[in-house]
Amino acid sequence: MEEFDSSKDIETRKVQKLGSSSLFITLPKKWINKWSIKPGDKILIEVSDDGSLKLLAEKVKLIINKKSIKIDVDSLKQPMPSIIPCLYSLGYDEIVFESKKPLMQKDIEDIIDVTKQMVGSEVTEASDGRIKVECLLDSEKVGLESLLRRMLNVISKKVDDIVAYITNEPIKDNLNNNEDLRRIYFMLLRRVMSIKYDTSKNITKNFFIVMNSILLLNTGNLIDKLTKLIKSEELTETEKGVIKDTLQKVNDLLDEVVMTVLFPSIKRVSNGIMLIKQVKYNISTLDDKKYPLLFNYLQDLIASLESALDNSSCTLFLEDMPWIERNLTA
Repeated sequence: MEEFDSSKDIETRKVQKLGSSSLFITLPKKWINKWSIKPGDKILIEVSDDGSLKLLAEKVKLIINKKSIKIDVDSLKQPMPSIIPCLYSLGYDEIVFESKKPLMQKDIEDIIDVTKQMVGSEVTEASDGRIKVECLLDSEKVGLESLLRRMLNVISKKVDDIVAYITNEPIKDNLNNNEDLRRIYFMLLRRVMSIKYDTSKNITKNFFIVMNSILLLNTGNLIDKLTKLIKSEELTETEKGVIKDTLQKVNDLLDEVVMTVLFPSIKRVSNGIMLIKQVKYNISTLDDKKYPLLFNYLQDLIASLESALDNSSCTLFLEDMPWIERNLTA
């Protein structure tokens, strides 16, 4: 039996019975006072194979894992707002800007505006020479699958809006879609950076997820440009039909791209490749001289999604497939 370390603060607690079957022990008063534990607080219990239990208050875990960084504004060679998304994505919970000179009100306002794009973040202090940004988002509670699906949903709604406009159907108010897409994107980066990887397979898969999230962000921007352009063009009914069919296939392709990187599937990859061929054919039927910008936007759109499908396809080789034989002795 392993002996207790006498240098540690060891206390003995008697196991007591509650009700007909539940057993409990009380928590040490010294520990309760030190961490201000109150009724209703959550306690994390880690069970080890050697029979030991490790108790950790959730609030204590947040304090221990808190990442802080202090920036000397006087030595900084770039605008303060531009580095907030980077530090947020890298998982910093507290960002402090300090200067020996009074900070300009415009800088403070710009930092506040940028911080609003980072979910869970806010400016908690703003004085003459100091600004503090804090993030209260617990990345461990945010799933990558959920975030990627949310990006997909935002873009799909954008596509649905163009189709609705072409077919003279009511368009829902999605003015905040662009901001939502960026917020989700930064949340996804922050989540990926917070993961503790146990295998190279997980690292590789999440690399492709990040790559595809960048392409999805680009896709959302392209669709915004398409929306403005289509509303300014005088399209024939035939041309409207081609664009409508193209965009509906784009929505189907988006689904295959996202679902394949999350749940690798040969069938989804094959379906995605077929959709790309169909969209390319549709685009080729449009008059590139009559609508050069529209033609280019659609080509850029399908090129972006084709790259995303290529990324998603790579995850197939991270799985155990019957047609893959690996040399494990190399």
